[in-house]
Amino acid sequence: MKSHCNIKRASKARRLRSTALFFSPIFTSLALASTAYAQPASPITFNIPAGSLPNAIKAFEQQTGLRISYPERLAVGKQSAGISGQVSASQALDSILEGSGLSYRYSDANTVLISDSGVGSASGAAVSNSDRSQNRVSSSTVRTASAARSTTAASPLSDKVGDHPTLDTITIKGQIELDPADEPYRTAGSSAYLSSEHIERFRGTSVGDFLSGIPGVMNADGRNSGAVDVNIRGMQGQGRVPVLVDGATQETTVYQGYNGATARTYIDPDFISSVSIEKGISSAPDAVGATGGVVRASIIGVDDILLPGKSYGIRLKAGLTTNSSSVPEVGTNGGWKGRLRLWSSGEPPAAPTRFYSSGMRRPALLETTGGSGSAVIAATSDYIDFVAGYVQRKNGNYHAGKHGSGSAHLRVEPGEFNALWMTNKGLSAYRAGEEILNTSSDSSSWLLKAILKPAPEHALELAAMQYDSDYGTAFGTRLEAGPYQNSLSDITLDTYTAKYRWKPRDNDFIDLKINAYQTVVDNRINTVEQVHIPFYLESGGIRYERRIVPMVEWMGSTRRGLTVSNTSLFAAPVGKVKLQYGGAFVRENVGLPAGVDVEQHVRTFNDGYPREGWRKEASGFSSLEWKPSDYLTLDFSTRYAKYRTLDKFRTYSRPLKRHDGGWSSKAGLMFEPSKGLQIYTKYGVATRAPSIFEALKGASMYLPLDENPFTLERARNFELGLNYLKDNAFVQNDKFRLHFAYFHNHIDDYLTRVGVKSERPAGSGNFVEILGRANLDYAEMRGLEASARYDTGRHYANLAWNHYTHIMFCARKGVLLDTEPICSAGGLPHSYSLQQVPPKNTVTLDLGTRLMHKKLAIGSRVSYIGSRFAPGISKNIGVSGVQASNWRPYTLIDVYSSYKLNKHVSFDLTIDNVTDRYYMDAINAALMPAPGRTVRGVATIKF
Repeated sequence: MKSHCNIKRASKARRLRSTALFFSPIFTSLALASTAYAQPASPITFNIPAGSLPNAIKAFEQQTGLRISYPERLAVGKQSAGISGQVSASQALDSILEGSGLSYRYSDANTVLISDSGVGSASGAAVSNSDRSQNRVSSSTVRTASAARSTTAASPLSDKVGDHPTLDTITIKGQIELDPADEPYRTAGSSAYLSSEHIERFRGTSVGDFLSGIPGVMNADGRNSGAVDVNIRGMQGQGRVPVLVDGATQETTVYQGYNGATARTYIDPDFISSVSIEKGISSAPDAVGATGGVVRASIIGVDDILLPGKSYGIRLKAGLTTNSSSVPEVGTNGGWKGRLRLWSSGEPPAAPTRFYSSGMRRPALLETTGGSGSAVIAATSDYIDFVAGYVQRKNGNYHAGKHGSGSAHLRVEPGEFNALWMTNKGLSAYRAGEEILNTSSDSSSWLLKAILKPAPEHALELAAMQYDSDYGTAFGTRLEAGPYQNSLSDITLDTYTAKYRWKPRDNDFIDLKINAYQTVVDNRINTVEQVHIPFYLESGGIRYERRIVPMVEWMGSTRRGLTVSNTSLFAAPVGKVKLQYGGAFVRENVGLPAGVDVEQHVRTFNDGYPREGWRKEASGFSSLEWKPSDYLTLDFSTRYAKYRTLDKFRTYSRPLKRHDGGWSSKAGLMFEPSKGLQIYTKYGVATRAPSIFEALKGASMYLPLDENPFTLERARNFELGLNYLKDNAFVQNDKFRLHFAYFHNHIDDYLTRVGVKSERPAGSGNFVEILGRANLDYAEMRGLEASARYDTGRHYANLAWNHYTHIMFCARKGVLLDTEPICSAGGLPHSYSLQQVPPKNTVTLDLGTRLMHKKLAIGSRVSYIGSRFAPGISKNIGVSGVQASNWRPYTLIDVYSSYKLNKHVSFDLTIDNVTDRYYMDAINAALMPAPGRTVRGVATIKF
């Protein structure tokens, strides 16, 4: 693998040079801009006499036209020196508030938030998520998210919570709590919001573990590379559920041998500020082709780092974990040794003789074996916000749990050749407590982000991130036999984003947003194959020598995207109207990583030609939301998208072109018969174009494209739901939230891989199955979900439940061999759907309490994952085929605690899988048991 290392270093050097070239003009401009912006803004003539602070603030509002929002109690009884003369608005407000102990920040182009040192921050410093949830606002006009009807401090680029755009300007009277966690209980649809606290508490061993416990949402195959591949209501992969990181998508689909393919997205949890999840068809500008839902992860900003009242600061994090071992040598075997033929029915050999001796030295419960560390700096001013951070994370191969059924155990059964066979009757090849090979991760990430605020009406954000990881992975096909340690794989992911927003003061017709991004992926999956080569001895015998042969799956991709949208608000006699419109464009190029010669790569690794080509998609959309009264809201949206692909596969005589397009639309109605109670329904039709993995010839799909026509996937989703939100529901100052929904997804022309019926040779009348793409007749998922939250301030409880009533995949006649079933609830033979059928039932209950004046929080979460909705049909083509994901129902118990020593220092301690249960994750693609009992501790320091 020496040549791989040299190529990798050269490639990384090129990326670093490109990064330097990218940032040199940007940060030179920032330096110049900071000098320019340091000059006073356009002066205003002020005449505010000394006197009471409330009167001074009111006069400031009148003389600037800005809206001031603050809790009235903060200004009661306080005096102001006033201001007279020509100065900037910021200088005037500094003078008015001098000596009051209050600070301020702009929440958008027209609104200033004033707070005390425990809530706000001076001169534009941000309000943290936790502070927002406790703050109360009254008697001022502010912006509010239409679905949430709550106010929040926001960056100049956004005045929204959970990526829901603002609808109107309303006057807040009385007191309204600002809590983005309430968003899912105010929205006409099913959604979820995950705060940084939630992500820290439930981050688990693998990155995607923080998604656990959300109704209808699961992370698939998360143990095999540590990536994120989200399944929402049975919809998964190939862009059906895009994962957007600050608006950028970098999903790559990875070949799993004959065992299918999985989509992967990479991100470090320390850089995640919050996550919002939208289920079902979306009308948002960034949701082209999202027939299952959208996951939007927001990257940390100054809000997450700075202490209240500070304009600069540092956040340090250090974490330790248990339950892992150092990565062994390449080729180290694990688990059982494979089937054994017994020539007689006598007593079988002792069980240990059929298992490899390595992998059973599990570390002690509190022995730290992995960890992470991160440092983030942030600064803010009237004109520039800046964030820079670095994360290092390392864990070895984790160990499976020791208790419960499912671990590898041997059984003697009659089999072929009239003999007895010793076989493994467990769910995987691994024993209870054994080291699970190829589950290690050694990653580093860095982040640079700057927000330019030249004027209250304009904001420009520029950001760059890099994720670099050496990780263990294994082809799903390989795990059907005895597993062994592979060479580590590696991925380098560069993400660049640029966001611009223009929102003129006192102009409700313009709210322009332009978002652009580029992601560059260099993913080199390195595995090995154990080959036994025969040597014929002079004595006539045969000796077999084991050799380790490298196997690779390298891929490189570049994706560039642009989204433009504008929002206009109207106050018409027939009610309030919001009109949003715009367009999006994305282009993807795939092939081998930069700098790798195709022909040499094929010769070196005896590998087939990779996918090579490009895909582009352009779309335009518009949406209309009409609120004719306070209790009724209607919305309608439409979108047209067109795609084009060019396949440059090396064996083609000429590149193969494809193109198609289609319309999507969505309509919804929400009725609010009383305060806090909402009844809604929505129906949508959406098209999904083939992903670049599906559109180009390559591994996993072998039927020639000219024999394998396919068309757009067309989803029809229906949802009927209810939200209920009430404060002081049962006792004073408590909170009760409830969401319930019925959903029905029907996807015509569902595109997947199957064993396509093919006549070979042509005209012979002999039919065989060849792996290729196919539009099924339809796929269908129906079910129910519910979530509830109750909080008294001291005690809290969260409940999540999801239940599927119907799942079905049906092919058209003639697509599959005549001997195969046309319809199956568990997925069709050789189809990716075999690994995407979710459990019939999932239930999660989270209980906790806050002590010591809410400085200490302790709790426990219990999760039940039921059995697979229906058995899958696993069959072989040649040596192998897609194996249906397999697990048994399991119950997990996690306990957690967090302690805030003071405003600078906090601690988190979590024990995952307290009962040390051996289990296989639901919707797994690789037969790898999940981690056993694991202790995680994190210390966070801010100053």
